[in-house]
Amino acid sequence: MSIWGTVIWRAVVSLKELTRMGLSQIIVGAGMARVSRKFCPKNGATIFCGHRVADDDEGCLQGLRPSWLAEQLDYLSRHYHFLPLSKLLDYYERHQSIPPNSVVITFDDGFRDNFTNAYPILQQYHVPATVFLATGCVSSGDLPWPQQVGYLFQKTKVDRVCHITTKEISVPLKSPSDRNAARTTVRKVLGHMPRVERERSIAELSSLLQVEIPRDRMLTWDQVKTMQNGGIEFGAHSFSHPWMALLSPEEARWEMEASLHDIQHRCGITRPPFVFPAGSFTTDLVKMAISVGFRCVFQSHYSMRVNQIGVNDQFSLSRIGLPNAPGVILEAELDGPFHALRGLYR
Repeated sequence: MSIWGTVIWRAVVSLKELTRMGLSQIIVGAGMARVSRKFCPKNGATIFCGHRVADDDEGCLQGLRPSWLAEQLDYLSRHYHFLPLSKLLDYYERHQSIPPNSVVITFDDGFRDNFTNAYPILQQYHVPATVFLATGCVSSGDLPWPQQVGYLFQKTKVDRVCHITTKEISVPLKSPSDRNAARTTVRKVLGHMPRVERERSIAELSSLLQVEIPRDRMLTWDQVKTMQNGGIEFGAHSFSHPWMALLSPEEARWEMEASLHDIQHRCGITRPPFVFPAGSFTTDLVKMAISVGFRCVFQSHYSMRVNQIGVNDQFSLSRIGLPNAPGVILEAELDGPFHALRGLYR
């Protein structure tokens, strides 16, 4: 993509976001969301997921602005009932009805900004969230590997790179679009590598790109304990954040068992919940996660926004993303017609 192409693309994205904001304000201002809440209550639990809580896109993973998280939780606290994930699982295991308009908040990976930025806001609104940890990253301080790759290509100043992950072809890195294309190619190759080979390749790329990857962006186990004492729950998100559907059965089981052991040892949780990294799973992997001993498993599906007894079980829970947007957009997304309209052209 040329420089002008990049400029035009960003303009289109900005226009799209302005349109989304304008429509959301109309929907909420006209009372459509209020009417939906009154006449169409959600008979179950809506589970939200987030990742980073910061006003930047470090590692090519856009964070949720803390002020927007506060707006979203303020809205949810006024119209919905926050439920700890563990309590939701109690309802499933006892085959009891889930209170209508229940909401569960989760975050993936275990970024440190979950402690510095999100945790005070969660406490302010008395939200019992669950954080799913890539436990190897918490122990080592290393970013999850996709964010390591993103950081390398965001920060490099070199003009070209040639590596096994670029298929030994020298690729240009002069423009943002060059770097984004190279990052996409490298991620694809790394995603198919075994963990040790992937770690070695990222170290080689760090040297070639002349970028040192930070090791202070993940939660520490001491911070995990502080949050746990403050009512935050924790689950497993694998050990090294692989795309698990691409792993051998032996590697996949090791990732699950290693993260299970870490959560048991560090958090004292015998049967933690489990989320597949990047939503990469198969039916066999779900069965494996159950056999390993996790209390629940997430299999997010676009069509399932509300988790209900009789519709799914604790091993097929579904989540939707917290929008990287102000609270009014969450209100329009959750209680407005956006989801239904999107379904018409999917």
